[in-house]
Amino acid sequence: MNKHDVYEAVTAALLSRYETAKWAAKQAHDAATDEESVAENKYDTFGLEASYLAHGQSKRVLECENEWHCFNKKSPILFSEGNAVELWGLVSLVRANSKSAAEKHFFISPCAGGLSVEMTNQTVYLVTPSSPVGRTLISKYVGDEVELLQNGQVMRYEILNLV
Repeated sequence: MNKHDVYEAVTAALLSRYETAKWAAKQAHDAATDEESVAENKYDTFGLEASYLAHGQSKRVLECENEWHCFNKKSPILFSEGNAVELWGLVSLVRANSKSAAEKHFFISPCAGGLSVEMTNQTVYLVTPSSPVGRTLISKYVGDEVELLQNGQVMRYEILNLV
């Protein structure tokens, strides 16, 4: 799997998320400032609720913008053989002691944990170092075995690759 392609796909997904957040914030702002949002009586809270939504959406825009800038302003770091898993690493895992060759791919990211991107029929999951998967992978090496909790079961994986 090409790390540069993954990096570009993540950056594009974050830009798309940012653009969507900007659109949603504009819609919420328009609803909050519309003349129909003016309260007709003391029980009419539509305008107040719309302003709360607009405020929350504007915070979301800033968060999405920061995440996009985090990736857009940084070049991918390539790891060499013998490096431990750390921030900006693309880690490939394979089930330990299994005949299945299905791999899992995780990108250790400083932000946007939970985002996933599709790369040539394979999913790459962004995890932060503070997430359970991130904490498990950080400081491990190619060839190490790790245990991940999946659907309530502990599954053993071997670190196959780090780029």
